[in-house]
Amino acid sequence: MISNLELSDKMCVAKPMTNNGLFKLKNNDWLEKQRVAGKFTAGALMLLEQAVKDGTTKSMIELSSLAEEYMLDNGCAPTFKGYKDFPAAVCISINEQLVHGIPTNYHLQDGDVVSFDLGATYKGAIADSALTCIYGNPKSPQHVKLLEDTKDSLMKGIGSIKVGNHLGCIGNAIFKRSRGYGLITQYGGHGISWNKPHDSPFIANKANYDEGIRIQQGLSIAIEPMFVIGGTKTHIDKDGWTVWGTGISAHYEHTIFVHEDHVEIITSRNNL
Repeated sequence: MISNLELSDKMCVAKPMTNNGLFKLKNNDWLEKQRVAGKFTAGALMLLEQAVKDGTTKSMIELSSLAEEYMLDNGCAPTFKGYKDFPAAVCISINEQLVHGIPTNYHLQDGDVVSFDLGATYKGAIADSALTCIYGNPKSPQHVKLLEDTKDSLMKGIGSIKVGNHLGCIGNAIFKRSRGYGLITQYGGHGISWNKPHDSPFIANKANYDEGIRIQQGLSIAIEPMFVIGGTKTHIDKDGWTVWGTGISAHYEHTIFVHEDHVEIITSRNNL
């Protein structure tokens, strides 16, 4: 059990610390329950993505409620609703909003870049995932490429994981894929524990390959790269939650579980 972060009072924010401390490796009981959470996390995100593709006329509050109802109907609780007083089931961030956007009565406009970030809890086990999509016609081919490259960086980070590697292999892979974009390092991935969606270790989006603790079987973490067209400065809105960047941004996230000889993507839609 090892920790390398100090969590702040908001979601997904962490401060790198030493490599000494504690984190809990997970067993098969956790894994079986987390697979259920992951299945319906992926299903809820796919529901939201399809709504955007279909040209939804629902407000952001209505889309969050749609995902919440889906999770509840499938025996899962929306992890984020009420977590540290967050008021909704889904973080919805639009255009220059980076993460943690609170759903409002806003209706998507042609070309909007929108990120959905949500978690599902099943019998205490949690899965957390995010994706970004474009509503209607993209305003620029660069926006399309931003989404593709951010998603690819997530898969490169996952692909770097192997028992015995340092945790820094993930951030190293993401950083190498981030060239040409602003890479957000103020926020990052995280461990997950029973009824606790954000726990140690902090998963940096930029790291040296040989940095951090050694990856072990039973590690359960969420990895979430964030790329921006522009700089890397951020600020928090007066609502206390919504994080703004300096340009159009993209955010992708998967929850994974490390086995002895492979990495399982818990929130893959292939599990649906």
